Amino acid sequence: MRECIRFLLLLALFGPLPLFATAESSAQKSSAYPDKPESKEWCSQLKQAAVRARGLDPGMRSYTLLLASLGLQKCAPQKVRAALIDAFMASLALSDADAAKTPLQSGALRKLLRLDESTVEQLMPQADPEARAEIQGAMVERAVDRRDFDRALSLLNQIPSDQDYPYAAATQLILRLPAGHEAEKRAIFVNAMAHDHEHSSLGGEGDCSAANCVAGDLSGMVVRFWRHFPPELVLDAIDQILDHSKTDDTQIAMKVSAGSDRTLTMKGTIINFDNVYQYRLFELLPVLRELDPSKAEQLSNDPQVRAQLNKYPNGLQSLDPTVRDTPLRKGEESGMHGFLMTSPGASGKVLQDWHSAEIYRRQANEILKQAEDDPRQAIAATATLPVQVGHALPRSETLLSIAQMGWKKNPSASKEALKQLADSLKEVDPAKYGRAGLRIGAGLRVQYCWSDGVQLATNMKDTDLATSLLQEGLRQAERWKGVDSDDNDPNLALKAWWPSVAMFSAILNSAAHISPQTALELIHKFQDPDLVTLFQIRLANDRLGADEESLH
Repeated sequence: MRECIRFLLLLALFGPLPLFATAESSAQKSSAYPDKPESKEWCSQLKQAAVRARGLDPGMRSYTLLLASLGLQKCAPQKVRAALIDAFMASLALSDADAAKTPLQSGALRKLLRLDESTVEQLMPQADPEARAEIQGAMVERAVDRRDFDRALSLLNQIPSDQDYPYAAATQLILRLPAGHEAEKRAIFVNAMAHDHEHSSLGGEGDCSAANCVAGDLSGMVVRFWRHFPPELVLDAIDQILDHSKTDDTQIAMKVSAGSDRTLTMKGTIINFDNVYQYRLFELLPVLRELDPSKAEQLSNDPQVRAQLNKYPNGLQSLDPTVRDTPLRKGEESGMHGFLMTSPGASGKVLQDWHSAEIYRRQANEILKQAEDDPRQAIAATATLPVQVGHALPRSETLLSIAQMGWKKNPSASKEALKQLADSLKEVDPAKYGRAGLRIGAGLRVQYCWSDGVQLATNMKDTDLATSLLQEGLRQAERWKGVDSDDNDPNLALKAWWPSVAMFSAILNSAAHISPQTALELIHKFQDPDLVTLFQIRLANDRLGADEESLH
């Protein structure tokens, strides 16, 4: 489960689009906000499902109420607060060993924080430590956004030494504090050192968005702010970080790219480290060379680290210039698009998948250039692409892109691409994905291909093709469900997070493009009340235009 959660983090860093999809893909919404009569109908569907959600087992009750809160913001804003509180309270019944407990609690409290911070403060003592730490960090960020720096400092100082420290939030506070507040910046850094001493942290990018992407650990703070603090303090911090990392054999893989395009044209630099100590040296030796050259020379004997620093002499700052002591400028984004931690020996397969995906991405680019003039020849060329590489689906995603590019100019070629898309997707075998994270990643791409294919066929007014794609997609989701529910190797994650369930949900939502009534009828054919409730809420949210944020 730990590796699954790490993989979900990686997916978030790369963005939700398939690796080979064009910008027209899943970001495209064919249905605008429904007109008033339809809105009332979908609000009614949502409210009915939200009532049923309260009768589900704790995990699914918490998750479905969280989802329902998104649509209720449009239908009944006065009920959102109660739904979020109920979602949090339901999560309290989960075992501490349940991996869903922390994300469900932090999801409910983070959303409630936007509405009622005082209630969040009252509920936080009941939350588990990880969720509590995440929300305390979110409260600091809110205070920083309001420029209430005294409140942000007070919140940081209240965090117990044995609790996870919100390094990303603390970094944002230092970045935003005005000139003349050097004493406060130093106090934040000393506080972070004290927490790291008790509870060492290894962070990738922390809270990452277009406006905020910062390293989530003490080492990242050193890299950014070492010039602001006394050298002896920074050297003590470096010694502390390196000492903590010497026994950690977690492997690190990073992907960095220039610019913000994370889809078809993304070109990236991939580097890896055999253990955390190597990664820390890569981060910190550039700083140490400035403060203590002789010690830096003594520590520069690792050939892998030395080779990386020869290529990237400023370490992280060579890879990503936005890792600095000033905030991101308007429109600027971090270049750090992937950060993966794996157990010893596991990173080789990850790196191989990343490199293979890059090779086939370039090949797909050439095919798509050809599709502009000769789509049928491009369709034939997709046969040279593999069906699956890691969690990417080069052939299927390229066929979808071809169909999307030319459906107005050459609809017959686009229909042929969609038919071949269906054939290629049927070859994707979930049983081949031994690691849970890979199955999740592949499942996301399969569901996008099916749902986008159905939507495109509907836009082309080809109801027969859309219906065929819908039926084929549902049959494949059923096969994936067999893997998730295999008695010999059951998926222990929350059912809402099963790849097969996500696939069902996306395909059912796409059915509404053919006919909303058809989608509802298909949903109510399921015998599982968890799934009926989940799918009805997701469909209602989709029709209401309530964007679903990541809740895992």
